[in-house]
Amino acid sequence: MTTPNIKTKQFISEDDQQLQRIETLHQQLKAEQARAQELLAKLKSEDVQPPKSLLKEYHKQAHRFGKENGGKKRMDIGMSEMKAEEREIRELEARVSGLEGKVRGFEGLPPDRELALTEVENMRKELVVLARRRDEMFDGLVDENR
Repeated sequence: MTTPNIKTKQFISEDDQQLQRIETLHQQLKAEQARAQELLAKLKSEDVQPPKSLLKEYHKQAHRFGKENGGKKRMDIGMSEMKAEEREIRELEARVSGLEGKVRGFEGLPPDRELALTEVENMRKELVVLARRRDEMFDGLVDENR
């Protein structure tokens, strides 16, 4: 019979300790994941209420905002209404951005409609002249290469 080596027992013992530590860490991670999932589910629900300290600050700001907007106050808004309003705001921002792009197309034109139409017509005539000139230059290049 062979006698067990003391060094071998020590290594086995260290391995067992490491496995135990890993198992403990694994259990802690599982518990933390479960808590995080519960918190996420709670945050996604419509029943989320801010802490009282934030609620007081919100009411104070809403009151100030109401005074600045001619007394129009809305302090009874819920999460779903807030999300809907955010969506409307994003749609309006997109629409404004599109309109601003269209307006940029009129930059440099006089504010008077008749003057602006005259300016556009002059630009169209200049475009025709430049297109004709381009075509003549192209024809000249083709003739040179023959």
